[in-house]
Amino acid sequence: MAQATGNAIMTAPDLKSRDCRWIAVPGASDARGNVNFLEFDQKLGFTPKRLFWLHGIAPGQWRGRHGHRESHLVTLVLNGGCKVHLDDGRVKETVTLDDPSRALHIAPYVWHELTDFAPQTVILVIASTHYDEAEYLRDYDAFKREATARTA
Repeated sequence: MAQATGNAIMTAPDLKSRDCRWIAVPGASDARGNVNFLEFDQKLGFTPKRLFWLHGIAPGQWRGRHGHRESHLVTLVLNGGCKVHLDDGRVKETVTLDDPSRALHIAPYVWHELTDFAPQTVILVIASTHYDEAEYLRDYDAFKREATARTA
């Protein structure tokens, strides 16, 4: 389960998916609890245009299952945890998102799917663009063609 760990050392493996990375989320802990924070201009690499959050996810359900042509996403767990499946058209990997002191940057042209949600999970997503359905790649075969063409 997610617990804020202050300035703990990140133990997550390095990411293999193109242009994806872990972001250390600073914080502090004392007897009252934990606080973590992101200063957008220092950590994200973009100015946020949209925030959304996932919550109340029924057992066995998934979220995502698409890629973006333009949007960079920073995904962080506020409570609980889940698996994040990443696919950049050449490399597939699965990581665990379960620590509020560690955010996941998902680059454009990376297919992502969130699964295996712990009860009461809350995920915050920070996006670099406003919502635009035209920049979503919801068909995996179309995604694969475009992602492969970009790296050829």
